[in-house]
Amino acid sequence: MNNEIDVLDSLNKEQKEAVLYFDSPLLVLAGAGSGKTRVITQKIIFMIQNLGIPLHRILAITFTNKAAKEMKERVKNALNLEKEPEWITTFHSLAAKILRYEAEHLGYGKDFIIYDEEDSKKTLKDIIKELGLNSEIYKPDRVKNAISQVKQEMDETVLEFYEFTLPHLRKIYDKYQEELKKSNALDFDDLLILVVKLFKNYPEVRKKWQDKFDYILVDEYQDTNKIQHEILKYLVGGRDCITVVGDPQQCIYTWRGANPDNILEFEKDFPNTKIIKLERNYRSTKKILDTANLIIAGARGRWKEKVLKLWTDKEEGEDIVLFELQSDKAEAYFIGQYIDKLVKSGKYQYSDIAVLMRMSFLSRNLEEAMIKYNIPYQVIGGVRFYERAEVKDILAYLRFAMNPKDTQAFKRIINLPSRGIGEKTINKIKSFVKEDWLQGLNDAYESLSPKIKLRIQEFLEIIEYVRQYGNEKPSETARYIFDAINYEDYLTSKYPKDWEDRLANVEELFKALKEVEKSGKTLTEFLEESSLVQAQDNIQDINSVKIMTVHASKGLEFPVVFVSGLEDGIFPSRRAFEDIEQMEEERRLFYVSVTRAKEKVFLTYSKMRYSFSGQPMETKVSRFVEEIKPVIKVFNPQKKEKQNYKKQSSSPKKSFNNYSSDSSTDFKVGELVKHDVFGKGVIKSIDGKKATVIFENVGEKTIRSDYLKK
Repeated sequence: MNNEIDVLDSLNKEQKEAVLYFDSPLLVLAGAGSGKTRVITQKIIFMIQNLGIPLHRILAITFTNKAAKEMKERVKNALNLEKEPEWITTFHSLAAKILRYEAEHLGYGKDFIIYDEEDSKKTLKDIIKELGLNSEIYKPDRVKNAISQVKQEMDETVLEFYEFTLPHLRKIYDKYQEELKKSNALDFDDLLILVVKLFKNYPEVRKKWQDKFDYILVDEYQDTNKIQHEILKYLVGGRDCITVVGDPQQCIYTWRGANPDNILEFEKDFPNTKIIKLERNYRSTKKILDTANLIIAGARGRWKEKVLKLWTDKEEGEDIVLFELQSDKAEAYFIGQYIDKLVKSGKYQYSDIAVLMRMSFLSRNLEEAMIKYNIPYQVIGGVRFYERAEVKDILAYLRFAMNPKDTQAFKRIINLPSRGIGEKTINKIKSFVKEDWLQGLNDAYESLSPKIKLRIQEFLEIIEYVRQYGNEKPSETARYIFDAINYEDYLTSKYPKDWEDRLANVEELFKALKEVEKSGKTLTEFLEESSLVQAQDNIQDINSVKIMTVHASKGLEFPVVFVSGLEDGIFPSRRAFEDIEQMEEERRLFYVSVTRAKEKVFLTYSKMRYSFSGQPMETKVSRFVEEIKPVIKVFNPQKKEKQNYKKQSSSPKKSFNNYSSDSSTDFKVGELVKHDVFGKGVIKSIDGKKATVIFENVGEKTIRSDYLKK
């Protein structure tokens, strides 16, 4: 009994109830900062110490290797174990373990290998070539995404709809699976799918694994997909041996397969479910929680049923403040100044502060501001702006033109996009190099094949143009490179899932170069400065400001949080304007951003932001900010005075965020359509003004039909 007191001692009433409940399936709705991980670890320890359940008969699943490792360490330390617990794991690791024992039932050897994305795409590339298909239509990236979507949906009709635009997809799919089997290989989707297939078709195997575990716990349940949910149903098998913990308000990953129904309708699949809500927050001040509650109170439909109302007995805290800045550059520099002020006050260190953004391209101005004010920083959940592949590609052309001795720049661009110039040709060119690569190219020219000569000539013309105009008109020159190498086509084919974000980063680079022109600096000076930005890597996570997307911030907490770029079209994203489900997810993202903070939240937006064409455009403050006006203060640093929040009564004269379409609404089921954001797709069903469409790159979406084009 002393052990029981030790385990339960640090828990509040609801946490304790969750640890002690075993009478039926349990759904723990755990709000941000409510101690959900503690509930899972303490429940594991309680079962071992007080119920006599052996550790190896308890299965605990979470979503990342990092989270699993932390949970293992907590349990290991609490129980004074020599080894880490084997069955605290991730879904993919669990599936791999099960298949190591059972793969032979499905025709695979137990020593199967797991193909990563590159392995899978190379296999598909060979298959497409072998079948004699058009490689421009059947691009490996595109085909792999379609196959992955088909597998994750576990729905034959998804494959049928993809066949409208990829008629030979089924043939490729079958051949792909055949090739995997020949190699005794599984891809990441197969790991999960084959476990479902195994449990469905082999009852004795299913029973064996059900009997292996006396109890199952799952963390971050709002992030599970359909297949993971099926695996759990099979493992539980009608018993009362499951506790899942999650927060519907932090469901922000539907774009990568998370299925909200798993947590929203948990009781349907697990009858007699008991629901316990953890609403006491141990992280944030009362004013932060009041704001968070107001944000999520606007949730619609079925989300409202499971909305939590966070509370705390901590201090009232400071008001959340919205800062209105005149321009995007002013916004970033204001954040830099304010951080500098906070740290110099002695109350905070750099590591206490995070700057969150909805879209990664916003980091460029923020990083420049950090460097200007000598603030050490890290970009979390992504690389620094000038280190992003798409930015480096364009910069490499500029770098090589300015300095033809730059070997790394040359190797990056000589075959980007592909010109059929392989290692053999590069080595031949290298043998002619005496001064630099440009001289080597010219001298090697006559020894090359006619086809390569043509490609080299095109390359040299681009470089010559850049050398002539680069210093004088760096922004226009960068755009010339972009057009001359058909870089947008390259991005869409190489990065089908996030090419739009990458394109936005390139547009942000054009804006930076435009500013170079205005400042009177040369391109050479700019390249030197951007190289210095890249060299900031020596400051790791010792004492630095963290810059990250809201998605990357999930699970983290900081005393001070800045949420930047709070404009309609950015946060919420423009692509959510015509999709209610996406807009709900944007709301949850805003909720996540505010609940990362312990003490202070600063919201910022720019009243004027440069569009991708380089034009200054008026913006409109985020609709989410409009909703929380009763509990925030507004401050305009330029006016140096506080003011009451006043709703904007008229739309901006110009806004690059506003969306319009003149497309026809006369559509039929099965018709091929195009959407400006989601690309090509096929209409699955029509309901009044709404159409459900299977898009090639993003899967199924329900949107208004007037946003579609034939």
